[in-house]
Order: sequence, then structure tokens, then C-alpha cells
Amino acid sequence: MLLIKHKRQDCIGCALCAEVAPNYWHMDTEGLAQLHQVHREESPYQIAQGFEEDRPALEEAALHCPVSIIRLEG
Repeated sequence: MLLIKHKRQDCIGCALCAEVAPNYWHMDTEGLAQLHQVHREESPYQIAQGFEEDRPALEEAALHCPVSIIRLEG
């Protein structure tokens, strides 16, 4: 399992993460990316779990996020 850390408060709404990993992110009513299943929060991050088979899409989201607010651990 991977840990996905997302600093939502710094999101600019580019939607890249929701496009490349729609099983993990969606765009909310404010136009910001939101993790589907937040397991806990460690300020300033929201944390969710990801599957190993989704690593390529999650890495693409983290690597190409224009404000670098996505971190993967594991």
C-alpha cells in the first residue's frame, strides 16, 4: 500500500490529478481537487491509501502537479 498525501489547501484547481488518477481524486464544488477517501489528516495534508498497481498514475499526478502538493510514501 502507498500513502497519498495531498495538501488540498494549496490546490490551484488545475485538475491534472483528477484526470490521471480519477480513482483517487475528483474536482469538488469549489473547483479544487479532493481525495475520494481521506483516511486521516496530518496538517497540512489529507492522507489516503493507494494501491501498488496504481503507482504509475499516482506518480504522474505527483510529478506533474504544478504546485507540488502531492506526496507518495511507500
